[in-house]
Amino acid sequence: MKYNICLVLFFIFYGLKCLCAGEVTVSGKNQEYAHETITFNIYENFITGNENKIAVVTADSTGAFSFKVNISETEFVFAHIGREFLYIYLEPEKTYNINLPPKTIKTQDEILNPYFEEIRKPFTINYSKFTNRAGFDEKSKELNFLIRSFDNTFDPIYADYSIKVYSNSNSSILDSLIRRIDSIFNENSNPYFKDYINYKIGLLKFMSTKFKSRNISDTYFLNKSVLYRNPAFMALFNQVYDKYFVYFGRTQSGKIIYDDIDTRKSLASLRITLAQDKVLSNDTLKDLVILKGIHDGCYEMDFSRNGLIQILDSIIITSHITMHRVVAKDIRDKVTRLLPGYPPPAFKLLNQDSIWVSLSSFKDTMVYIIFCTTQNYSCFKEYDQLKKIQQKHGDILKIVTISVDESLSYIRNFTKKYAYNWTFLYYGDQPDILKDYDIRTIPTYYLVGPDGKLIMSPAPAPSEQFEMYLFEYMKGKHLL
Repeated sequence: MKYNICLVLFFIFYGLKCLCAGEVTVSGKNQEYAHETITFNIYENFITGNENKIAVVTADSTGAFSFKVNISETEFVFAHIGREFLYIYLEPEKTYNINLPPKTIKTQDEILNPYFEEIRKPFTINYSKFTNRAGFDEKSKELNFLIRSFDNTFDPIYADYSIKVYSNSNSSILDSLIRRIDSIFNENSNPYFKDYINYKIGLLKFMSTKFKSRNISDTYFLNKSVLYRNPAFMALFNQVYDKYFVYFGRTQSGKIIYDDIDTRKSLASLRITLAQDKVLSNDTLKDLVILKGIHDGCYEMDFSRNGLIQILDSIIITSHITMHRVVAKDIRDKVTRLLPGYPPPAFKLLNQDSIWVSLSSFKDTMVYIIFCTTQNYSCFKEYDQLKKIQQKHGDILKIVTISVDESLSYIRNFTKKYAYNWTFLYYGDQPDILKDYDIRTIPTYYLVGPDGKLIMSPAPAPSEQFEMYLFEYMKGKHLL
């Protein structure tokens, strides 16, 4: 090996093992990233936004890294690096040398801020080293160069046009804007790029009062292939079919959708009802719209969540389309992960003694999970009450504090100073746990039952009569 690099590859089920897959090589170098680990991801699907790792690389002492991955089609690949969201489009059988930006580090406040937005920008590519099996490609024909050029033209137009839409002065300029875009990019033959342009223009039209949702549906989705891996297609799809069940349920023929979901809980009945919408004559699109509708419906009050979840289960079991089964499972996991009666997200973290501790190690006992920091006064003032709870109920209730501190040393120093007799874990080895548990404020509490399922989500703090709720639960389960 040219570089001393630790490399872990994760292969994605939906076609990366296909015989027609092409190997892609990605490399880069920046001394600032020496010995740093970088995770490259794709979106498992563009409805839930679930992220899936395709490679985890650790740069060597010079900051150099490299990985190979097999893909069967063009993929939108990204990495969260410091304060930035960096992305690249990878095509099969290509080699990419990318430049990492100057290193930045998120502050603790930024990590804990649910509204913090990373700076979104493309990886810069060293085109002198861009090759495919046929040899060097012209820079002007490379997909990332094309998309970046298009976005640099399109994004200002889109932003300016959105202002004109709200000022009601949009009707006379839309066609000229589209002609302007077409005149610059209409000669390119890359099919992925052509689709990207087409659906980006669809987003522009969707803003216009001139083009209604029905018109957009007929133009861009009726009898068209579903482009699951093209972000422009999925962005337009997600807008056009946003809260579609509610919209369709307001029509005369669509009122029965409430019975399909709330009473029958039937995927077959729902498919028959939606087939009345002619744009959904394509069964593949119809089922994708159903998945989008279920995802949106689980966050609204219009439909029975139990009915929606049962229909999801039917798709997981019966769908012949692999991607639909995956999307259904992702939606189910997303909407149930913090619901009482469902298992909470799993974790495996280091404790104050540098021993790995997993949630599953607390089987057959209740677990009071607390997200805190050692520097937070609101957390600290609860600890004396927690100590009393531990002393009274420690045989059936385990307290686990997941500390969102800068390093494990903060936890070690804190527990050594105060000698609290329960488990403290450091979040840093699984930072996504904050997203998994939807941590929007510190402290946040959860109570997990002996069966490994959530009892209270979120749970009250010790000072908010937690013991009373605990007593009522134990009484109901005959644990007293």
